[in-house]
Amino acid sequence: MRKTKKAIALMLAALMTAGSGMTVFAGQWEQTGSDWKYMQDNGTYAVNGWQWIDGKSYYFDANGIMAKNTTVDGYTVNADGQWVVNGVVQTQGSTSGSSTGTSVNHNAGYDPAHPLAGKIDEWNLRLPYNVIGPMYICNNNVQAMLTGQMDQYYAAPVGESTNPRTGTKMYTREEEYDAARANEQALYNWFCDWLNGMDFENMSEMDKAKEIQKVLAEGINDTGAGTGKDSMYSVLIDKIGNCAQYAMTATSLAKALGLKSAISGTGNHAVYYIQVDGVGYFGQNNELNLDTPTPDYVYFQ
Repeated sequence: MRKTKKAIALMLAALMTAGSGMTVFAGQWEQTGSDWKYMQDNGTYAVNGWQWIDGKSYYFDANGIMAKNTTVDGYTVNADGQWVVNGVVQTQGSTSGSSTGTSVNHNAGYDPAHPLAGKIDEWNLRLPYNVIGPMYICNNNVQAMLTGQMDQYYAAPVGESTNPRTGTKMYTREEEYDAARANEQALYNWFCDWLNGMDFENMSEMDKAKEIQKVLAEGINDTGAGTGKDSMYSVLIDKIGNCAQYAMTATSLAKALGLKSAISGTGNHAVYYIQVDGVGYFGQNNELNLDTPTPDYVYFQ
């Protein structure tokens, strides 16, 4: 990034306006150590929000420092502070990005920071749950972030506390808290990038299943896999997993796309099923067979 450059910032597109506004300024970049600030033409620094600058979007904190290599409001920014989706820098006028760099148009009111907010009741994503079954996308907190149900987000503080959901006492060490939040954030970022990068609201069920198939195929099957992290973290972030981890991940991906799914197995091997247009398809490990419907009788949830 150059030390100074002219910029024309237009009003923030609807995508980026959740909770913040966009002002129109021309100004210049200033560097302080390893940090960057943006001086507006009125002599003040851009602070507390997103700015379109030279057709790219940047976030500045309360001190005017540009965010980089992090996630803000559910949006990922790269080392240059530019908003990216699946590694692709987003430019003004696109509603979301995809792995191919093409624009993805979502329905009106779509919130990329909470991509499933509009599907809470339609896809049975409302929290908390009071029945048994594979209903969560990763876990309660990740689902709360993806759907915007932040009143259901709970992170046990460091030290002794009482779980408000169960009433049980617990003790959380600082390293446990930090690890849990980091894993949750990584999974939340992954799902945001995945969902924002496709028009899942208007896709056919088979096209949704094919997106799941592609994700699973990226991983490596390892019967000894077990990092101690969430099953979805192993498959989606580390790209490796055992049969049970793949089964849990497949059902979570299906839940995120409004598809019914099921897990089964015998002995020490777990398999999964995805329902497409009322028909079940069989999967195991990193392979989901969408060529031939399964002859098995499966109870889908």
